[in-house]
Amino acid sequence: MLLTGEDYSDLVTYLTGLFSIKKIPEILVDRFRIRYVSCFIMDGPESSEGELAERFPEDDERDRIKFVNFEVVGLHPEKKSTVTINWDSIEINPDIDRKVAVDFVDVLDRSTFRYF
Repeated sequence: MLLTGEDYSDLVTYLTGLFSIKKIPEILVDRFRIRYVSCFIMDGPESSEGELAERFPEDDERDRIKFVNFEVVGLHPEKKSTVTINWDSIEINPDIDRKVAVDFVDVLDRSTFRYF
């Protein structure tokens, strides 16, 4: 499932900040258990090159995160899903119903309320 047509940069900022500041590998948001896997850290603001880091980003790297990868429980019954949140898309594997994907993003959006 690929969701596009929206700006997801706030989610990238919020989730990478949450995991890197708290240094916790897993959180529970509503009915979803989200485990941090990795993020792509660009070399600089004008560069599209960078590294896929399986560690929490450092404070000075958080503004250069292009996408973040998670393992999510709660999207499929008894299965883990991989979720990649990019600035302009969200990819969920294995494929799920679009309504479930939109509901998941809405839950994430609501969770950012106190952060911004």
